[in-house]
Amino acid sequence: MTNILNEELDLSGYSDEDFIEVFVEYFRPWIKETHGDEVGMYPMSLLVKKYLEDFNNHYEIYVGSSYGGILLRMAKSGMALAKKGIKKLPSLNKDFLFTEKFKKVIDHFVSSYNFPDFVKLHLVENKPFNVEAYLTMDFVPTMKYHGSLNKVNEFNQEFINLIKNYLGFEIGSTAHGKLNLITGSVRFIGFENWVDSFFNKKFKKDIRELPKVKSYLHSVKVKSRDTTCEILLTFRRYARWENEESVKSEIINYLEGLGYNKYRLIVRKL
Repeated sequence: MTNILNEELDLSGYSDEDFIEVFVEYFRPWIKETHGDEVGMYPMSLLVKKYLEDFNNHYEIYVGSSYGGILLRMAKSGMALAKKGIKKLPSLNKDFLFTEKFKKVIDHFVSSYNFPDFVKLHLVENKPFNVEAYLTMDFVPTMKYHGSLNKVNEFNQEFINLIKNYLGFEIGSTAHGKLNLITGSVRFIGFENWVDSFFNKKFKKDIRELPKVKSYLHSVKVKSRDTTCEILLTFRRYARWENEESVKSEIINYLEGLGYNKYRLIVRKL
């Protein structure tokens, strides 16, 4: 049961400085108790080098490798004391979920963006005030969309501004009473399926039937970006600039005929 509780103890919001403080709180009194007051006043660096292993054995804590500087070794022992429950670290952790408490505010904020239906905000909060926020976009509707998606690229910073300036929370360690917020780039939904079902099986086959593609195009590959995607063309050595431009135009026309936006699904020469 003790092992299970130790595994569930979350110390991610604390730093080495916190664990060093724990170590010092227990280490010097132990030195004085076991080696006398005079030895207890010796420099910390000397005491750690000489007695750290005995201290860890006394408290039956395991710190892994003994490599590293003195401060790192002190921090490891302090963390082990906290994990074992010998020392309960002070915390300003909240006991409620950020995304539930401020759901109405967040929903109103997101609705003000008027995102297309294929853009979704995801908020993941498995532990209070540890939030991962990211946007997803359905790939094909995005590639065929002719409106602006600039607000998608601006969203992360604006969301952070909402949290800091409107809700009044700082971004940082939950142990310090702050919000641990992780934001990331936009994630496409359905990109891999599109590559498999359309790009590899249909697109590559169809463009080989275009007038000049077979003669001058060597290979083609695809690469997704934040809100766009690139189809990258590699040409044969003997292809001239005008041949390359002609092939590129044919491929763009083919894609536009299928409803794709050439400024979102971009055809580019390598």
